Amino acid sequence: MKMRLLWLCALLAAAPAWAVEDAEADRVAAAKRYLEIAQMGKLLDDAQVEMAKMLQPEEREEFLAHMRKTVRVEVLEKAAMDSMVRVFTAEELNALADFYSTPVGKSAMGKFGLYMADVMPAVQEEIVRAMQMMPDPRNRR
Repeated sequence: MKMRLLWLCALLAAAPAWAVEDAEADRVAAAKRYLEIAQMGKLLDDAQVEMAKMLQPEEREEFLAHMRKTVRVEVLEKAAMDSMVRVFTAEELNALADFYSTPVGKSAMGKFGLYMADVMPAVQEEIVRAMQMMPDPRNRR
């Protein structure tokens, strides 16, 4: 009897975890919905336009033409899709899609390219700085 009670307690304790789990197909559908709303291609183009503003005026169009021709949006969308399906629940993805469907969400998403262009130089600079400070593994003995 005690053993049955222990099993029942274990099953009841695990039940909330089952409730949170959702089917991969649900996460894929929610991620696709999010990507349709988020429009990664537009987000990327907005970021590139903002990055081009850091160049000399005569270099901007060539930079943009090169980036638009070379950066593969479909590769980035696939990476985003794979990561979202792995990291988020369907409920979370649908909540993000719901938010970005609202007027304030659309406004925020419209500014995301500018935000990324503003932050990316600092991120890159900090990563380069940290890598330069990394000790040479050949000097360890």
